[in-house]
Amino acid sequence: MRRALAVFGILASFPGTGADAKAGARVTVDDLMKLRSVVDVRIAPDGQRVAYVVSTPSLDRNAHEAAVFVVEARGGAPRRVAEETRVFTPALPAPRLRWSPDGGRISFLGVAADKPQVFALSPSGGEPARALTSAPEGVLAYEWAPDGKSVAYTTRDAASPEEQRQRKDFSWVIHVDAPDRGRRLCLQPLDGSSARLLTPAEQYVDALTWSPDGREIAYAAAPVTGFKAQYLTRVYAVAPGGGSPRVVVDRPGMNTSPQWSPDGARIAFVSTNGRAELMAPRSLAVVPARGSASAVRIFGLNDAWVNEIVWARDSRSVYVLANDGTYASGEHMFEQPIIRVGFEDGRSERVAGASLVYSLSASADGSRLAFRDVDRRSMGDVAILDLRSGKSARLSDVNPELKDLELGKQDVVEWRSFDGTRIWGLLLTPPGRSAEANLPLLVYCHGGPGGGVTHGLFPQFMHTVGQVDPYPVEALAGAGFAILFPMPRGGAGYGEAGQRAIVNAWGETDYRDIMAGVDHLIASDVADPARLGVMGASYGGFLTNWIVTQTGRFKAASSAASISDLADQYLLSDGGEFIGEYFRKPWEARDSYYAHSPLNFADRVTTPLLIQHGERDQRVPIANAWKFYRALKAHGKVVEFDIYPRATHLYYEPMLEREAMKRNLEWFVKWIPPAPVSRVDHGSISSIRIPRPRP
Repeated sequence: MRRALAVFGILASFPGTGADAKAGARVTVDDLMKLRSVVDVRIAPDGQRVAYVVSTPSLDRNAHEAAVFVVEARGGAPRRVAEETRVFTPALPAPRLRWSPDGGRISFLGVAADKPQVFALSPSGGEPARALTSAPEGVLAYEWAPDGKSVAYTTRDAASPEEQRQRKDFSWVIHVDAPDRGRRLCLQPLDGSSARLLTPAEQYVDALTWSPDGREIAYAAAPVTGFKAQYLTRVYAVAPGGGSPRVVVDRPGMNTSPQWSPDGARIAFVSTNGRAELMAPRSLAVVPARGSASAVRIFGLNDAWVNEIVWARDSRSVYVLANDGTYASGEHMFEQPIIRVGFEDGRSERVAGASLVYSLSASADGSRLAFRDVDRRSMGDVAILDLRSGKSARLSDVNPELKDLELGKQDVVEWRSFDGTRIWGLLLTPPGRSAEANLPLLVYCHGGPGGGVTHGLFPQFMHTVGQVDPYPVEALAGAGFAILFPMPRGGAGYGEAGQRAIVNAWGETDYRDIMAGVDHLIASDVADPARLGVMGASYGGFLTNWIVTQTGRFKAASSAASISDLADQYLLSDGGEFIGEYFRKPWEARDSYYAHSPLNFADRVTTPLLIQHGERDQRVPIANAWKFYRALKAHGKVVEFDIYPRATHLYYEPMLEREAMKRNLEWFVKWIPPAPVSRVDHGSISSIRIPRPRP
């Protein structure tokens, strides 16, 4: 589970916020559906060019479509390449841009015969991209060999002839807990010879990295698949010529994302330090590449969760991107800066430059870093940092139309909770709001529980295409609403102790932290106590369901992918075991499961509730939504339930994404009157393009 970051000076002013932007049209859902996302960035080995991928939602094709660009590191007009190849871009994962070691080719995952394969072409363009692999089940991840003569990749084993026959004659059935087909590491020589398997079928390979001398490939693998697999990974190494893999890291918990140092002496990886637990921090770990597999050094960075690792050229330090911990707590918990960690002394420092960074890569000589840079009021753009001079520059402008839109103002806010603990959040206020106005306030509860929000136009989803967010917060701000994104305990920003504050206590401390934030905004004359709403998805949906069973202060609520019955979540979810970390097993803690399930308090609800759920959600099975809906209906409550066909835990089809956003905008406008004309500086509500509410 990837964690996004998820409160300082209630009305502090910051440069680059919506208040400083040129006035223009208010943001609509249709505007949000036109915004593009940079989903992958990679600098060339010589540091002179940067390749990147831009994903654009297409309503006509009902898909997120990707395009590859190359731009000079010194700046200039980006040039599109590989136009004739369909880039592989489900919303996750990224297309895995890579450069060949000599910089002569750009590679990425493209689509051939409906399967992702590795494609490559010259960065100068002028020729079609050529497929380098032909894996029957497609490529999941890959890396170039240091000599550029082969690529190593991961793929699933093909179905057996018997399974293929059964699927063809419709006699194939699913056997629960039967072993899944293997996820193997393969080598594809580029001389035209056939690919060969390197790992056994009982290992499910997760990630890979080449040794600098090309003699071995290190990889992470688990003995099972599914949600639990990420906490059962070990690190191995195998020769590209084949043979038995050797163990590099053999310890419990998560040991993944290995990265070989440039001098070949060490391997850095992400580890939960021997603990197979959801709440265990995902730390930076380093182990000798050869030698004792137990000689692992952990760099905890005060409970940081490491998401990306890039070696410095000197092999004595690494750059990491991490949320929570030393550099992403307090008023900085909405950031993910570049951190340099040294191995000899264990010291770490924040690298000057951007505060919210994704998709980090370094030039071969280590002098330049390229990445996706997100600021408070943007979707993110490609940036480059010269480590020698400390100067950085933006290399792209993928959403120039934002200059013509009037965005809301985003601030960091802070308050004291019921027990005096400092709690943080983001506050988005409407464009041009009057300082003295009491605004209608929507509370957006984040997912997780261990998640959070960041700066950017889609604060919970800046790490991917933002339109997977069902709540169009910029359009809601344009309609006159303020939005509070609270970071209660239980989520990111407060270390492991903060996460454990809700063990056996969902809806207790976290609920009171949120309500303290609402009361603070009311006392500060920001929020109108008579016009409050609440919304959230996944764990945020649980909190929304819980909140409306505990108080009648909110005039409207919307929950998506939401939990209502904790026992169902344990027993039916593909990741249900994690509920046990909080509450033990349902038969071991019946009273607690009952006491913390919103379903059991449906009779208390007085707030009109919209429930949204993906038809095929396995993380939070749709039974949660059905049961809460039926219970509310039986008690005569105001509730509506929308099911999104084909959708899973998130909605990846642009048409469904737009419908979810429109529905939420309509819902809150229907039940909560937007700000009166006299309390808005720029125009009247009648000038805002709002879809007509449903009856």
